[in-house]
Amino acid sequence: MSTLVVADPRGVYLAGLDWVLRKAGHDVVAQCRRPVDIVPHVERHRPDIVIVGLDIADPRMAGLSSRLRACDSALGIIFIVQPNGRLGIKEIQALDGDGLLLDGISHRYLIECVNAVAAGKKWIDHKILQHLLMPETQHQPMSSLTGRETEIADLVSRGLRNKTIAQRLHVSEGTVKMHLHHVYEKLHLGSRAELAWVAHGKGAERPGTGLI
Repeated sequence: MSTLVVADPRGVYLAGLDWVLRKAGHDVVAQCRRPVDIVPHVERHRPDIVIVGLDIADPRMAGLSSRLRACDSALGIIFIVQPNGRLGIKEIQALDGDGLLLDGISHRYLIECVNAVAAGKKWIDHKILQHLLMPETQHQPMSSLTGRETEIADLVSRGLRNKTIAQRLHVSEGTVKMHLHHVYEKLHLGSRAELAWVAHGKGAERPGTGLI
């Protein structure tokens, strides 16, 4: 079980998050609707994780992760972003979060993200990943990747090793490498490490991510 502080301007949405998290066995120790209230709540309650569903374009959000980590370096930080907002690599780096969700994500993915962050891992919504992996100068749809290529790219970005991916998908490691090679070519990426870096910003440089 993890303790959480949840921030979102929508009261009904906060209530929904609280219900889903508690049903999964987690404990929401505080809720807030304004950016200014997040740090005081974290200082007061010392949660394991904070979920922030506020507008990342709000100037009051600048440097939020740094302020939160100053309160507790072990704090897990999850951001819920709007699907119509601009979210590029620079914005991901500036957020410096451990989990990234798209607003409206399913309950299952919300809990999967919380559990992953609680275990010290990185987690990103695959739809955001698809957006980030498309070069800004390339306007073709992500359908250029096959379903299997998208699936493997997603798993790689989460830090899974080739062997683990092969076991999960019931294919050989050679097949995984072949699909990754196609992903690199189609998305103009240079390596497995670059794929993870694009997806997670600076987080891919941290030790313990399981990247090879």
